[in-house]
Amino acid sequence: MPMLPRSQAAYSPPDQTGDGVASGVSGLSPADRLAARIQELEAELRELQHRAKNSLQLVISLLKLQAGRIRDPDARAAYEQTMVRIEALAILYRQLHESGAGTHVDLGRYVTALCEAVREGTPGALSRVPVTVNSDPIQIGLYEAMPLGLIIAELVTSCLHHAFPDDGWIRITVRQQGDSGRARLTVEDNGRALPAGFDTTAEDGLMLAEALAGQLGDTLSTDSDAAGTTASVSFPV
Repeated sequence: MPMLPRSQAAYSPPDQTGDGVASGVSGLSPADRLAARIQELEAELRELQHRAKNSLQLVISLLKLQAGRIRDPDARAAYEQTMVRIEALAILYRQLHESGAGTHVDLGRYVTALCEAVREGTPGALSRVPVTVNSDPIQIGLYEAMPLGLIIAELVTSCLHHAFPDDGWIRITVRQQGDSGRARLTVEDNGRALPAGFDTTAEDGLMLAEALAGQLGDTLSTDSDAAGTTASVSFPV
Protein backbone atom coordinates (compact mmCIF):
# COMPACT_ATOMS: atom_id res chain seq x y z
CA MET A 1 0.00 0.00 0.00
CA PRO A 2 1.47 3.40 -0.93
CA MET A 3 2.42 5.54 2.05
CA LEU A 4 1.66 9.22 2.34
CA PRO A 5 4.60 11.52 2.80
CA ARG A 6 5.29 12.06 6.52
CA SER A 7 4.42 15.75 6.37
CA GLN A 8 1.10 15.00 4.65
CA ALA A 9 0.12 12.18 7.05
CA ALA A 10 0.87 14.23 10.14
CA TYR A 11 -1.07 17.27 9.07
CA SER A 12 -4.64 17.75 10.26
CA PRO A 13 -6.15 21.22 9.90
CA PRO A 14 -7.57 22.38 13.24
CA ASP A 15 -11.17 23.37 13.72
CA GLN A 16 -11.32 27.01 14.59
CA THR A 17 -13.85 29.17 16.34
CA GLY A 18 -14.52 32.69 15.18
CA ASP A 19 -11.60 34.03 17.20
CA GLY A 20 -9.19 31.47 15.80
CA VAL A 21 -8.86 29.38 18.99
CA ALA A 22 -8.69 25.62 18.35
CA SER A 23 -11.57 23.60 19.78
CA GLY A 24 -12.98 20.07 19.65
CA VAL A 25 -15.19 18.62 16.95
CA SER A 26 -18.25 19.68 18.94
CA GLY A 27 -17.13 23.30 18.80
CA LEU A 28 -16.54 23.38 22.57
CA SER A 29 -13.31 23.67 24.46
CA PRO A 30 -12.35 20.79 26.79
CA ALA A 31 -13.38 22.91 29.79
CA ASP A 32 -16.76 23.65 28.19
CA ARG A 33 -17.29 19.98 27.34
CA LEU A 34 -16.51 19.07 30.97
CA ALA A 35 -18.93 21.69 32.27
CA ALA A 36 -21.64 20.43 29.90
CA ARG A 37 -21.07 16.86 31.08
CA ILE A 38 -21.30 17.91 34.72
CA GLN A 39 -24.61 19.61 33.96
CA GLU A 40 -25.88 16.42 32.32
CA LEU A 41 -24.88 14.33 35.34
CA GLU A 42 -26.49 16.81 37.74
CA ALA A 43 -29.72 16.66 35.72
CA GLU A 44 -29.61 12.86 35.80
CA LEU A 45 -29.04 12.94 39.57
CA ARG A 46 -32.03 15.24 40.08
CA GLU A 47 -34.16 12.91 37.97
CA LEU A 48 -33.08 9.90 40.05
CA GLN A 49 -33.87 11.78 43.26
CA HIS A 50 -37.27 12.74 41.86
CA ARG A 51 -38.01 9.12 40.98
CA ALA A 52 -36.86 7.92 44.41
CA LYS A 53 -39.13 10.50 46.07
CA ASN A 54 -42.11 9.44 43.98
CA SER A 55 -41.42 5.73 44.54
CA LEU A 56 -41.26 6.17 48.31
CA GLN A 57 -44.49 8.18 48.29
CA LEU A 58 -46.13 5.39 46.30
CA VAL A 59 -44.95 2.81 48.84
CA ILE A 60 -46.36 4.95 51.67
CA SER A 61 -49.71 5.27 49.87
CA LEU A 62 -49.91 1.51 49.26
CA LEU A 63 -49.10 0.71 52.87
CA LYS A 64 -51.73 3.16 54.12
CA LEU A 65 -54.35 1.25 52.12
CA GLN A 66 -53.68 -1.76 54.36
CA ALA A 67 -53.73 0.13 57.66
CA GLY A 68 -57.41 -0.50 58.38
CA ARG A 69 -56.99 -4.27 58.13
CA ILE A 70 -54.41 -4.53 60.92
CA ARG A 71 -56.05 -5.66 64.16
CA ASP A 72 -53.21 -7.25 66.12
CA PRO A 73 -51.55 -4.63 68.42
CA ASP A 74 -48.02 -5.94 67.81
CA ALA A 75 -48.55 -6.01 64.06
CA ARG A 76 -49.98 -2.50 64.25
CA ALA A 77 -46.92 -1.23 66.14
CA ALA A 78 -44.58 -2.85 63.59
CA TYR A 79 -46.58 -1.28 60.76
CA GLU A 80 -46.40 2.19 62.30
CA GLN A 81 -42.66 1.93 62.86
CA THR A 82 -42.14 0.80 59.26
CA MET A 83 -44.11 3.81 58.08
CA VAL A 84 -41.91 6.12 60.17
CA ARG A 85 -38.74 4.67 58.63
CA ILE A 86 -40.00 5.01 55.08
CA GLU A 87 -41.22 8.55 55.79
CA ALA A 88 -37.74 9.47 57.06
CA LEU A 89 -36.28 8.57 53.67
CA ALA A 90 -39.16 10.13 51.71
CA ILE A 91 -38.71 13.48 53.47
CA LEU A 92 -34.97 13.38 52.75
CA TYR A 93 -35.44 12.80 49.03
CA ARG A 94 -38.21 15.38 48.85
CA GLN A 95 -35.98 18.04 50.39
CA LEU A 96 -33.08 17.07 48.12
CA HIS A 97 -35.33 17.51 45.10
CA GLU A 98 -36.80 20.80 46.33
CA SER A 99 -33.43 22.34 47.19
CA GLY A 100 -31.75 21.41 43.91
CA ALA A 101 -28.53 21.22 45.94
CA GLY A 102 -27.45 17.89 44.53
CA THR A 103 -26.49 15.58 47.39
CA HIS A 104 -26.74 17.85 50.46
CA VAL A 105 -29.62 19.05 52.64
CA ASP A 106 -30.03 21.61 55.38
CA LEU A 107 -29.84 19.37 58.45
CA GLY A 108 -31.92 21.58 60.74
CA ARG A 109 -34.75 21.76 58.20
CA TYR A 110 -34.62 18.01 57.62
CA VAL A 111 -34.65 17.12 61.32
CA THR A 112 -37.55 19.51 61.98
CA ALA A 113 -39.69 18.03 59.19
CA LEU A 114 -38.79 14.50 60.24
CA CYS A 115 -39.69 15.04 63.90
CA GLU A 116 -43.00 16.61 62.92
CA ALA A 117 -43.82 13.58 60.75
CA VAL A 118 -42.91 11.15 63.56
CA ARG A 119 -45.01 13.07 66.07
CA GLU A 120 -48.02 13.31 63.76
CA GLY A 121 -47.77 9.60 63.01
CA THR A 122 -47.94 8.69 66.70
CA PRO A 123 -51.46 7.77 67.82
CA GLY A 124 -53.27 9.22 70.81
CA ALA A 125 -52.25 11.93 73.23
CA LEU A 126 -48.54 11.27 72.69
CA SER A 127 -48.77 13.08 69.37
CA ARG A 128 -49.20 16.31 71.34
CA VAL A 129 -45.84 16.04 73.13
CA PRO A 130 -43.82 19.04 71.86
CA VAL A 131 -40.61 18.30 69.98
CA THR A 132 -38.14 21.18 69.62
CA VAL A 133 -35.12 21.21 67.30
CA ASN A 134 -32.07 23.45 67.76
CA SER A 135 -29.40 22.93 65.11
CA ASP A 136 -26.24 24.67 64.01
CA PRO A 137 -26.31 25.61 60.29
CA ILE A 138 -25.07 22.34 58.81
CA GLN A 139 -25.27 21.01 55.27
CA ILE A 140 -25.10 17.23 55.37
CA GLY A 141 -24.52 14.74 52.56
CA LEU A 142 -27.11 12.21 51.47
CA TYR A 143 -25.16 9.18 52.67
CA GLU A 144 -24.74 10.65 56.16
CA ALA A 145 -28.29 12.01 56.31
CA MET A 146 -29.92 8.63 55.64
CA PRO A 147 -28.58 6.76 58.70
CA LEU A 148 -28.81 9.91 60.85
CA GLY A 149 -32.46 10.44 59.89
CA LEU A 150 -33.31 6.83 60.72
CA ILE A 151 -31.54 7.15 64.09
CA ILE A 152 -33.57 10.28 64.88
CA ALA A 153 -36.79 8.51 63.84
CA GLU A 154 -36.03 5.59 66.17
CA LEU A 155 -35.02 7.77 69.13
CA VAL A 156 -37.97 10.14 68.87
CA THR A 157 -40.38 7.22 68.51
CA SER A 158 -38.84 5.64 71.61
CA CYS A 159 -39.21 8.94 73.49
CA LEU A 160 -42.84 9.33 72.48
CA HIS A 161 -43.68 5.87 73.79
CA HIS A 162 -42.36 6.66 77.28
CA ALA A 163 -44.86 7.52 80.00
CA PHE A 164 -44.78 11.32 79.86
CA PRO A 165 -45.91 13.75 82.56
CA ASP A 166 -48.41 16.44 81.66
CA ASP A 167 -45.58 18.84 80.85
CA GLY A 168 -43.59 16.33 78.78
CA TRP A 169 -41.12 17.47 76.14
CA ILE A 170 -38.51 16.20 73.69
CA ARG A 171 -35.49 18.32 72.70
CA ILE A 172 -33.13 17.67 69.80
CA THR A 173 -29.83 19.50 69.53
CA VAL A 174 -27.23 19.35 66.74
CA ARG A 175 -23.88 21.01 67.38
CA GLN A 176 -20.62 21.25 65.45
CA GLN A 177 -17.66 19.78 67.33
CA GLY A 178 -15.03 22.43 66.69
CA ASP A 179 -12.80 21.74 63.70
CA SER A 180 -13.04 17.95 64.05
CA GLY A 181 -15.15 17.56 60.93
CA ARG A 182 -17.90 16.01 63.05
CA ALA A 183 -21.09 17.16 64.76
CA ARG A 184 -23.12 15.67 67.60
CA LEU A 185 -26.81 14.86 67.71
CA THR A 186 -28.43 14.82 71.16
CA VAL A 187 -32.01 13.70 71.84
CA GLU A 188 -33.40 14.41 75.32
CA ASP A 189 -36.76 13.84 77.00
CA ASN A 190 -38.23 14.20 80.49
CA GLY A 191 -40.17 10.97 80.32
CA ARG A 192 -39.89 7.86 82.43
CA ALA A 193 -36.33 6.64 83.00
CA LEU A 194 -35.16 3.48 81.27
CA PRO A 195 -35.21 0.41 83.52
CA ALA A 196 -31.98 -0.39 85.38
CA GLY A 197 -29.72 -2.55 83.23
CA PHE A 198 -31.76 -1.76 80.09
CA ASP A 199 -30.23 -3.40 77.02
CA THR A 200 -30.66 -1.36 73.84
CA THR A 201 -30.20 -4.52 71.77
CA ALA A 202 -33.38 -5.91 73.32
CA GLU A 203 -35.50 -3.42 71.40
CA ASP A 204 -35.54 -3.61 67.62
CA GLY A 205 -35.66 0.15 67.05
CA LEU A 206 -32.75 0.94 69.36
CA MET A 207 -30.79 -2.02 68.02
CA LEU A 208 -31.19 -0.52 64.54
CA ALA A 209 -30.07 2.88 65.88
CA GLU A 210 -26.96 1.23 67.36
CA ALA A 211 -26.10 -0.35 64.01
CA LEU A 212 -26.65 2.92 62.14
CA ALA A 213 -24.44 4.78 64.62
CA GLY A 214 -21.65 2.38 63.64
CA GLN A 215 -22.10 3.43 59.99
CA LEU A 216 -21.47 7.01 61.12
CA GLY A 217 -18.27 6.02 62.91
CA ASP A 218 -19.57 6.23 66.47
CA THR A 219 -21.60 4.36 69.08
CA LEU A 220 -24.99 5.36 70.46
CA SER A 221 -24.59 6.80 73.95
CA THR A 222 -27.56 6.66 76.33
CA ASP A 223 -28.03 7.99 79.87
CA SER A 224 -31.23 7.76 81.88
CA ASP A 225 -32.34 8.84 85.34
CA ALA A 226 -35.38 10.24 87.11
CA ALA A 227 -35.07 13.50 85.13
CA GLY A 228 -35.39 11.72 81.79
CA THR A 229 -33.31 10.09 79.09
CA THR A 230 -30.54 11.43 76.85
CA ALA A 231 -29.14 9.72 73.76
CA SER A 232 -26.39 11.06 71.53
CA VAL A 233 -24.23 10.15 68.57
CA SER A 234 -21.61 11.99 66.52
CA PHE A 235 -21.46 12.01 62.72
CA PRO A 236 -19.23 13.38 59.95
CA VAL A 237 -20.08 16.71 58.27
